[in-house]
Amino acid sequence: MKYLGKFPLLDESGQPLSSHIDRVLRDLAPRLQRDFPSLTDEVTIIEVLEEAGRKIVKQEHRSGAIQKLHGYAWVTVVSVATSRMRRGSMRLARATLVSEESQAALEGLQSAVGTAEQIEADIYYRQICKQLTPEEQLLCMWKRWGFSSREIAEAQGQSVERVNTFFHRLKQKIHETVQGRKVGAPEKMQRRKTRTA
Repeated sequence: MKYLGKFPLLDESGQPLSSHIDRVLRDLAPRLQRDFPSLTDEVTIIEVLEEAGRKIVKQEHRSGAIQKLHGYAWVTVVSVATSRMRRGSMRLARATLVSEESQAALEGLQSAVGTAEQIEADIYYRQICKQLTPEEQLLCMWKRWGFSSREIAEAQGQSVERVNTFFHRLKQKIHETVQGRKVGAPEKMQRRKTRTA
């Protein structure tokens, strides 16, 4: 704990805590590390101690000097540390593996991203999108990202029915494109081309 020894613990206004509170909190730092091993970052430990110090200062302002300061400080430190552990960033830190464990875990996973099938599907999707208008491409992207027709309609200032109709026609157009027919050509011309080919 190289930084804890060099710098004073600060109150809300950025001033050093009173010496009797600072001393007690520094004495509790090793116990805090021992009882909360996932608090490995020294900055986080200092933040916990400072927050506990601020709570102690407020309590002393309300009711005077605390008789059993060491015990009261420890309960306050535990409360602050527990609150920190419940935060999303700390839950992520606790769930994160060290590099060797991470590598072993990653090597055992199968990925759907970057597989030959997924890359091929992405290329096929892009080829189809090139044949669509910008409005059609935008609707495809929104649907691909999981937006509902209602959400798309609200974003575009349209009715849900219009979005659904447009998407239905778009799916027909894509289906025709996939089938190899020229989109928009009359049915008779398409049959003739198929017969002569």
